[in-house]
Amino acid sequence: MYRIIILAMLIFVGTSNAEVLTGELKGKVYDTDNKPLKYVKVTLTEPGISVITDDKGEYSFKEIPYGLYNILISKTGYVSKNQLIEVKEALMNLNYQLESSLIETSIIDVTSSFEAQDISQSTFSLSTLNLKTLTQERSHNLSTTIENIPGVNSISTGIGIGKPVIRGLSSNSVLIVHDGVKHESQQWGDEHSPEVSLYDLDRIEILRGPASLLYGSEGIGGVVNIISKPLQFSGTGKNLIYGDVDLGGFSVNNEGTGNVMLGLGLKNVGFKGHLGYRKSGDVSTPDGTLLVNTLNPLIKDTINGGMLSNSGANEIEGGVSLGYRGSFGYLDAGFETFDREIQMHDADPLATGNQKLNTKQFELSGNFKLSKKYHLETILSYQIHGRKEFETIEDKDLNNPNLNWKLNTFQGDLRLHNDLNKYLSGTFGISLTNMVNQSLGIEKLIPNFNSTSFGIYGFEKYNMNKFTFSAGLRYDFKKDNIESTIMETDSVGNITKQINPRSIDFSAFSGSFGIVFRPNDMVDIFSNVGRGWRAPSEFELYVDGVHEGTNRVERGIITQNPDASPIPESSLNIDLGIRTRFKNINAEVSLFNNVVNDFIYPSPTNEVDPVSGLPIFNVKQDKSTFRGLEYSFQYQPVSYLLLSLNGDYVFTNNKANGSPLPFTPPMKNIIELRFQKQQIGDIYNPYFKLSAKIVSGQNNVDPFETTTDGYTIFNAGIGMDVIFAKTVASIDLSADNLADTKYVDHLSRFKSFAMNPGRSFNLKVTVPFQF
Repeated sequence: MYRIIILAMLIFVGTSNAEVLTGELKGKVYDTDNKPLKYVKVTLTEPGISVITDDKGEYSFKEIPYGLYNILISKTGYVSKNQLIEVKEALMNLNYQLESSLIETSIIDVTSSFEAQDISQSTFSLSTLNLKTLTQERSHNLSTTIENIPGVNSISTGIGIGKPVIRGLSSNSVLIVHDGVKHESQQWGDEHSPEVSLYDLDRIEILRGPASLLYGSEGIGGVVNIISKPLQFSGTGKNLIYGDVDLGGFSVNNEGTGNVMLGLGLKNVGFKGHLGYRKSGDVSTPDGTLLVNTLNPLIKDTINGGMLSNSGANEIEGGVSLGYRGSFGYLDAGFETFDREIQMHDADPLATGNQKLNTKQFELSGNFKLSKKYHLETILSYQIHGRKEFETIEDKDLNNPNLNWKLNTFQGDLRLHNDLNKYLSGTFGISLTNMVNQSLGIEKLIPNFNSTSFGIYGFEKYNMNKFTFSAGLRYDFKKDNIESTIMETDSVGNITKQINPRSIDFSAFSGSFGIVFRPNDMVDIFSNVGRGWRAPSEFELYVDGVHEGTNRVERGIITQNPDASPIPESSLNIDLGIRTRFKNINAEVSLFNNVVNDFIYPSPTNEVDPVSGLPIFNVKQDKSTFRGLEYSFQYQPVSYLLLSLNGDYVFTNNKANGSPLPFTPPMKNIIELRFQKQQIGDIYNPYFKLSAKIVSGQNNVDPFETTTDGYTIFNAGIGMDVIFAKTVASIDLSADNLADTKYVDHLSRFKSFAMNPGRSFNLKVTVPFQF
C-alpha cells in the first residue's frame, strides 16, 4: 500500500516538470439559422474542464496539452454533440452547429472504459442522467433518483433508505463509484443506503451488466458512476468566482433540503467547496386501509394508512476540492463528508430504532501527459466509515449502540492510458484495496477483519468506420484475514461465542469482448460477452444473530458450517442491443442473459428464532439465472411535444429449487407526455409534463416470499429556466403520486405493514452564478 503512495508521489513530482506542448482551442456555436447560441456548455471531457459560450456564442480553452480529446457541446432543448478532436497546433478554431430537439440521449460514456468515448462506440448498455435531468429528478436518496431508468429499481426501507437494483442484482453486486473511487460503506445490508451527496454533481452514468473487468470484484450486476462537477479555471486572466445555490422541498415528509457551492478559478489553480443540509419528518401514506397478500394465498392482511411513526431523517454533507492544471496535465485533491441520522420505522408504532452514519473520504488524483500517445492516471483514496444502530432513542442519547462498525478503506489505482492512433486506444492498470473493520457494538454480526485485494488488468478498443471492437482481461486476488472476535458473552462476562482467526483467499479471472456495428450514423448494434466475479463478503460468511435493520435472524455460510470452503460468485453475461438516433425518434433496446454460478443470497428457512421471535434466514449459494430486457423510446412529432416510453423486465431463477429469487423486480413501464418551448419572452425552456408509472403485479416469487399486486401512479411537473448573473437558473415544481394511490411496492421492505408514500408536492430551485 505504501509503495503505491510513494510511487504516485514520485510520479506527481517527476511529471510536473515534463515539457509538454500546449495550444489554444476556440470557436463559436450556432443554431441551424446560423444565429450564435449563448449559454452553451462546452466541455473537454478528459481533463474535465468546461466553459459557457458568451453572447456571441464564443468559447475558448487555453493551454491545452497536445493530444486527443472528446469535446462535448450541450444546451437544453438542442441535440448534444460529441467529437473526438486532436489538439496539435498553437491555435485551433472549431465551430459547431446545434439542432433544436427535445429528445435526450446519452452522448458520452466514461464508465465502460475509464476513458471518455462517444456512446456510439460503447459495447455496453448504458444510460445517463445529465445535469439538467438530475436537477429535475433529484429525490430523497441516490436510489430513488435513478429508479426510473430502464433496468434500474430500488429496494426501499421507507423514503430515507434505498439500494439500487440493476437487472435484479443489488447490494455488493452493484458498484457505487464516485469520481473514480468505489464507495465502501457496509453495502451488504438491505437497509444500508449508499452515503453520497446528490449535490455538486455533473451527471450519473449507469452501466448495466458485469463490470468486473474495469472495477474488480462486486461488479456483477452493474455500476452507478457518480461524477462531480469539474473545477473551473480562468481563461481570461481575471479571477473567476462561481457557484450555485440549490433549494428543495417535499411535502410528503415535510422535507427541506439545500446546498451552497462556491468556487474560485485562477489561471492554473481551482478551488471549490459545498455544504448541504437535509431534514425530514415522518412520512405520510394515503389515508384508509389496503389489503396486502400473505404467504397463505387465501388470507390477506389489512394495513392502515396515515403517518409512519419514527421515519424522519437529518443529513449534513459537504466537501472541498483543490486542483492544479498545467501543461503536464492536472492534479486534484478532495475531501467529502456525509453525516446522517435516520429513524427506522417499524411495525410497532412505539418503536424508536435509529441509525447514525458518518462517511469521510479523502482523495488525491492526477492525470499526466507522458507523450502524445500516453498519459498516466493515478487515484488514491482513504475512506473512514462509521455506522451505529440503536434499538431506542434512549440508547442513542446514551451513545449505547446495539451495532457499531468502523470501516477504514484505502484504494489505489495506477492506469496507463494509450491513444496509439485514431483507431486503437486502451488502458492497462493495477489496483490495490485494503479494508480494516472493527465490530464494537453489543451485537457483532460480523467479525473484525483485515482484507487486501489486488488486481491487474488491460483493456483495448479498436475503432473503425463501421465497427468498434473492445476486449480486456483482468486478474484479481483477495486475502481476507479474519481476526479473533468475541461475539457474545454471558451476564457475568464469560465468552459464549467467539470467532477464531482464519485466512481465506479468493482469486478470479474476468474479462469481456464486445462489438458495435454502425450501418449508418443513426444506428448502433452492440453486443458484449463478459465474465464477472464477486467474493463473499464477511457478513455473508460470518453473520450470526439478530439484525435489527432487516428484522430477521441471519446465519452466514461459515456460521452454518465452520468447515465450509466458500466459493466466489462467477457470472457469464451476454448483452445484445440496438441504439437509434433519428431526427424525430430515438430508441434503445437491450436484451441480456446473466448466469451466476454460486450466487449468494439470504434464503428464508420458514423457522422462527425462539428468543427474538424473528424469522431465520440462512445465507446460501446456488446457480442462478437473470435474464430480461430494457427499452427506451422517445418520439417528437412536433417541435413542442415529446412522447416517451421507458421500461424493463427481469426474470430470475434459482437452479436449486426452480423458483424465482427473492426481491425480483416486477415489470415496469413509464409513459411520459412533455410539452416544452425553447423560449417565451424572457423565460427559457418552459415545460409541462405528465407521466404514468405502471408496475405489474409480482407473482413469480420465492416460496417464502409474498406476492404483490400491480399499481399505477401518476406524476406531473412544470418548470422553466431564467437568466441570472450570466447563468441559467431553474425552477421546477412537481407532484408525485398525484392521485394519492394506495399501494405497496414489491421491493419495499415495509410491504407487509406499511404503504408506500402518498401524494407529494415538490419544489426545486437551482440558482448558479458566475462573476
